[in-house]
Amino acid sequence: MPKFASFVLETANNPGTGPFALSGAPAGRRGWSRVFEDGEVYYVADDGTQAEWGIGRLTHGRPATISRERVLGTTQDRKDRLNFTGLVYVYSDRPAEVVPLPVTQGIETVPDQIWTSALQTLGEVDVTASGTTLRADFNANAQIWGAVAGDSWLAVRTVIGIWAVDAQGNIPAQPIAAAGANTRVERSYSQTITASTIAVGLTPGSKLRIGASVQILAGSQGSTPLTQNLRDAAFTWLSV
Repeated sequence: MPKFASFVLETANNPGTGPFALSGAPAGRRGWSRVFEDGEVYYVADDGTQAEWGIGRLTHGRPATISRERVLGTTQDRKDRLNFTGLVYVYSDRPAEVVPLPVTQGIETVPDQIWTSALQTLGEVDVTASGTTLRADFNANAQIWGAVAGDSWLAVRTVIGIWAVDAQGNIPAQPIAAAGANTRVERSYSQTITASTIAVGLTPGSKLRIGASVQILAGSQGSTPLTQNLRDAAFTWLSV
């Protein structure tokens, strides 16, 4: 992996489109060979009129040189080597092109709730995508109770979805991503129900809604409607 460090700066004279032959660090700065071993480095080259940044290879010597192996960008919006014909300042920095996208993490708790219906909306939260990918999770503890035998149970499916929110705060009928997980919930003790999904290809800054629901599946035991108790529930999300 290319390396970079603070206060590394040397000059090169008239490199054209070739490697930078380093001629020493000015006062208060560190030379490349003092900081790095031979190998790949991030570099920025600036002559005061134009600049180029990318990945080079430092080779110790007299003089030390930095080859220009991969240009990541220039002030001329190109990705080929600029022609430097005078004094150039060559310093160490990590270009924006290799900086990871911003990451946003969040958590929102859901109030405890009790219900007897076969389908229940558990909650929803609106978030803003900071990157092109959003992972959403819902986790909670669930338990059933009622005037039934102690070995009763429910088969439930927890579903979490992600919807795009328009400027008016509305969402379409279909989510852009959704997934579910089945759980057998016992009467005798609480169990964790969870579901997670991921949306990709998002526009950073777009508004999204995360929602979760739970449904009783066919095959659950008990002829008497069972009361369901949800607690310690929360949405979590990660946007990159």
